[in-house]
Amino acid sequence: EKVLRDQRLAQSELPALKAELYWKKKLDTKYWICCFAVNQHAGICHSTPRMDPVTHTIPEPCTCSHPKYWSDTAPLRNGQSVRCEMNKFDDMMSCLHAKNHRFGQLIAVDTDFNLFTRAWCVAEIHRAQLMGMPQRMSIYSEANLREHEGWLQHLKVETMSASNPSDTELILSKIDDKQQFNEELRSLIFDENGLIQACHEGFDKVAMLGAIAQRGATRVVR
Repeated sequence: EKVLRDQRLAQSELPALKAELYWKKKLDTKYWICCFAVNQHAGICHSTPRMDPVTHTIPEPCTCSHPKYWSDTAPLRNGQSVRCEMNKFDDMMSCLHAKNHRFGQLIAVDTDFNLFTRAWCVAEIHRAQLMGMPQRMSIYSEANLREHEGWLQHLKVETMSASNPSDTELILSKIDDKQQFNEELRSLIFDENGLIQACHEGFDKVAMLGAIAQRGATRVVR
C-alpha cells in the first residue's frame, strides 16, 4: 500500500489520492507540516539534501539568493533570532492548541527511527505531552518497531542533535533537569497508555482484520 501511494505521488496522480481520502472521510483533516509551513528558502534550502525516499535520487541544493535566518541571526529577542522560522515550534504548538483543543500531534517515525535522534523533534514531542495535547505515533511496521524498541529504552536528550548546533544548545538550555526529561520521555513512549502500547494495539487489530479477510477469501475460493 505504501509503495502504491508513493508511486501515486511521484506520478502526480493527485485526483485519485483525493478521491481515496474523500471516501475514507479524511479529506477535511488538517495537518501542520513543518516542511510545507516553514519557508525553507529562509533556512536550509541551500544545504546538500539527503536521498529522496521516493525517487532514490539526491536533489540539487537550491541556489536562490533568499536571506537565511538561523536561530542566532540578528536581530535577537531573548537570545533568539526574530526572523528565524525554525526556532518557534513551541510557540506555534501553543498557539494552535489554544485555538483548537482538539489539535493533536501525529508522530510519523522513519524506518531508521532517526526522528528520536533529532533534538527539535523530541522537544516537540515532550512539549505536546506537557500541554496535554492528544498524541499518536505512526510506524512503518510491527517488525520495524520491535527492531528499535530496545534502543528507545536508552534515549537521552543529551546525545541528540539539530542541523544548527546552536539549536541543540538552545533546546538543552531550556531543560533544567535532563534526567527527569529523559524519564518523562521514556514514560511517554513505554507506559501502559503510552505511544508504543497504542502502536502494538493497532498492529494487533490489523492482524485480526487480515485473518478475518483471509478466512473470507478462503471460503469464497471453496
